[in-house]
Amino acid sequence: MAYIKDDGYLPRNEYEMCELFGDLLFLKIDKFAPYLEQDPDRITLNDSDIALLGKTGILNRIFRKWTQTTWLNDGNSCHFDGATPRQELGALYPDLDKGRDFISAELERTKSGDWTVAPRYFSKKSLTAAGGGALEMGLCNLRSGLVDNAIEPQMDCEFGAFIGLLEIMEKSGGKPPDAAEYGDEFTRYLSLFMSAAPANIILNCGMDLSEGEYMAIVAEISHYLQWLFYHQGKGDDDYFGADPVFRCLWGILKKTDKNLATYEEMAKMDDKRADKLIQKSKTFKKSTEIFYRLGVAFDRYFLFPLDRYFGGVECVWTSRETFFDQMAITIDSLKSNLKPKRDIRAERKYLDIGDTIFDLRYNWFAPPTAFRFLESLYSDNS
Repeated sequence: MAYIKDDGYLPRNEYEMCELFGDLLFLKIDKFAPYLEQDPDRITLNDSDIALLGKTGILNRIFRKWTQTTWLNDGNSCHFDGATPRQELGALYPDLDKGRDFISAELERTKSGDWTVAPRYFSKKSLTAAGGGALEMGLCNLRSGLVDNAIEPQMDCEFGAFIGLLEIMEKSGGKPPDAAEYGDEFTRYLSLFMSAAPANIILNCGMDLSEGEYMAIVAEISHYLQWLFYHQGKGDDDYFGADPVFRCLWGILKKTDKNLATYEEMAKMDDKRADKLIQKSKTFKKSTEIFYRLGVAFDRYFLFPLDRYFGGVECVWTSRETFFDQMAITIDSLKSNLKPKRDIRAERKYLDIGDTIFDLRYNWFAPPTAFRFLESLYSDNS
């Protein structure tokens, strides 16, 4: 859904967007909050902090969240208020809205030695020349053996591992790597991914399941994810809301574990009441942990790969506070050389979710407000 400004100004391009993102990332207080510039307690990122961020390979996980958060007040969606930087870019590059173009960011040093965030914009033409789309270009670069962890166009710390796991899964299933049934590599890896995603979600949501229960839940979630995929509307504003999606997912889990709290209790409860119930009820504490882990796992094992590895999903987040919370954890981790001070025993006593919050590889996964599959995932529009 392309975002078009009402004030008559041209939408900002990828260079302007990356400059804005860099100002926030590098905490350039003088540009967006000058009244805090002289605050003795304000935090800054030094050269070593930024270099460490580059080494983690998570820059584009932060960039993904920033470009798809509703920072802009004006927008024309009936699903959420405001608009995202990605949607503003879509007004300039319509193929970005279709998943035919792809954008990443990378850290660079200027001639003066300052750090900057530079865009890496991949047009439909350049991706087609590399074999088809973002996935094909990533595969080509991965197989070249001449790249490090920042493999274009995904430029993510786990792209190589993601492809490797799918290939291991394929071999364990007894199918040859070039199985004719797939037709092309995009279909091959997308099929493998759709087979793996439900199991990965369940294995990482913290439930204690028997083998039979596990198999039944995986089958039902697999059916539901396929249903979502085939019932995607083709309009510019056809989004799935996260609330009805998670209501269905939670219902699948609750059918197996009747002790789980209801979806309404999990999603609608205010923080103060939830805090009291967590401390008083082991059942509610466990429900809260599973609910949180389900949200992270759904993004980590389903939406994120479709978004950043296949280039076929747009997500929208409306909570700016969540972005800043995640940014604060990231900054604290960088400042402590990726070893922030933690009281793990106290964390687990309250909520056992610290592994997803304090590991920077996973900190930036979170359920969105809404999402939609893009045209590039559907072969009838290729």
